Amino acid sequence: MEMEFTKRPRQKQKHPIRNFFLLIVIAAVAIVAGTAYMNHRGYAAKNPNDFSLIEVKVAKDDSTKDVGQKLEKAGAIHCEKYLTKYAKRYGAKEIQPGTYQFSPVQSIDNVYQELTEGAGNGPVLDPQYTYINVNKTAEQTAGMLADNANVSKKALLKAYSDKDLMSKMKSKYPRLFKNAKSDLTLYDLVYPGIYRIKDAKSADNLVETLLERSNKEMSSYYDTLEKRGMPVASAILLAENGGKKEFDRRLAFIDKISAYAKELKSQYGILPSISIAQAIHESNWDDSVLSSKYNNFYGVKSDDETAGKSVVLETQEVENGETVTKKARFAAYSSYKDSMKAHSKTLVNGNSWNSNQFKDVLAADNYKDAAQALYDNAYATDPNYPKAIIRIIENWNLSRYDK
Repeated sequence: MEMEFTKRPRQKQKHPIRNFFLLIVIAAVAIVAGTAYMNHRGYAAKNPNDFSLIEVKVAKDDSTKDVGQKLEKAGAIHCEKYLTKYAKRYGAKEIQPGTYQFSPVQSIDNVYQELTEGAGNGPVLDPQYTYINVNKTAEQTAGMLADNANVSKKALLKAYSDKDLMSKMKSKYPRLFKNAKSDLTLYDLVYPGIYRIKDAKSADNLVETLLERSNKEMSSYYDTLEKRGMPVASAILLAENGGKKEFDRRLAFIDKISAYAKELKSQYGILPSISIAQAIHESNWDDSVLSSKYNNFYGVKSDDETAGKSVVLETQEVENGETVTKKARFAAYSSYKDSMKAHSKTLVNGNSWNSNQFKDVLAADNYKDAAQALYDNAYATDPNYPKAIIRIIENWNLSRYDK
């Protein structure tokens, strides 16, 4: 008789030690992978869709950690430690002091490159982004924009002045063109900043895309600009220099001194637009040490060494066509009104050796002639001074105070 045997399955032996080490390995791999992911995220752009520009000032004595903390606080990077780590690994060049423009679209690599190249050239960006600088002309940016949008540079430059496209844009965005100058081109209305430009159907289509951004960015300015009779281009020029906050600060400065400028006109005959524009130009919108600390809006010099009546500071002047830095003694005033009155008196009374020094300024009945006379009568040594004063007056519609 044959007997049948059932083969019992072999039980697996448990190896608690081996399983324990396997768990450790898996956990270690997970930690390394997680760390690598977090590091990658930390070095990458904080927000590839946030095209805003952030101003950050780097001092000469700032350490890499100091700079990283400033960037983190400003919202430009994820965390200070990633900039510090990057600098330790790849920091062959030193960080340069200056006032920079950064953006959340920049990676740590971009940020560090910009910091070592120095301020003034705008943000360093990956190829998919385009930066339009407010100081660059249409010709200077056309090649870059055309290449990124895959259109003709020649066609793009032509589109900026195309009458049909101009009419189309005026109909679509009428407030964007309010109070515009007669020689306006569409490039004058292009909002400076960072763009991620894709292939465009045509050069006209690219310009339409650019102005769509401008209209969106300027929407919060329109009411104020129209109330004051100012062109939109004036606000656009400030996009890289403080934006809306700086725009409002400058308007507040104009409001502060305009009433007194009109009052001085009735006493001394100086056009308010000239008084205001010179105060703006000479004091850099009340941002200079001489104006903000000593109430001297016009760079008036003094021989009075009495304590509290004057201060010695560095100044730049044009001599033989070259800008030179010198030390000079300037008047110190107890209030801005004292400074403005002294300025008017100087133009009316001239100086000790020529009481008619500024006769052409006084005789001018419009701001353009008065601005030119300031140079012709040797109030200023810079031949570009009249253009600077006229530009300020027209950008901020200061001639309305002359009426």
